[in-house]
Amino acid sequence: MKLSPRNTRAGLSRVSAGLALAAAVFACLSMGARTLIAGDDPPMSAGGGDAIGSLPFHHGAPPELPIHGMSPSISFEGPSLQVIQEQIVDAYGAGYCELFNLPSGAVRVEIQGPVTLVLDRNLLGSHGVTTGLDVTQGFSAGMAIITQAPRPVRTQLLPGQGDFCLPLANLSATGALDSGPMNVHSVSLTGLHHNFDMSCSGGTLRLVTH
Repeated sequence: MKLSPRNTRAGLSRVSAGLALAAAVFACLSMGARTLIAGDDPPMSAGGGDAIGSLPFHHGAPPELPIHGMSPSISFEGPSLQVIQEQIVDAYGAGYCELFNLPSGAVRVEIQGPVTLVLDRNLLGSHGVTTGLDVTQGFSAGMAIITQAPRPVRTQLLPGQGDFCLPLANLSATGALDSGPMNVHSVSLTGLHHNFDMSCSGGTLRLVTH
């Protein structure tokens, strides 16, 4: 079917509006450095089972996964492991999870390696759960290039330490991801590359790292 000029202009307007909305949401990302204080105890194992999807928990980096320390990890912080688990419908891939107790009484889960996470879109941001990319693993002070289908939306410096905030709840609620997947392409100061994809489908939001 051939689009009329009027319909073509309307379609371009919707795409432009979606890109502008995505850029506005990412514009509110915090660029300040954040320091993780993990307390006196080492990372804890969650009972040794598959606590989040098929991804196991570990006390540290398993020797068979050399990607640890070389690429950003997905981080979740919340009042308890249970509320974080409730938001993650499924998780699979070649990665693993680490669990930290924070001095505030909250917990932090870091998901390392190439993984796919499926989140419950309706629960994003509930109970104060926040999500980010921990860029201290080789990508500190690098550059994030955010694109969507596949136009550039925003470029932003990565923090010198801590997390690059991911406003998943806002991106989902505003419909910024309904017009197409969004990619955060991180480039380190040494030229390493990392890709983080976000897309919505129905009641779920899918995150993929590679």
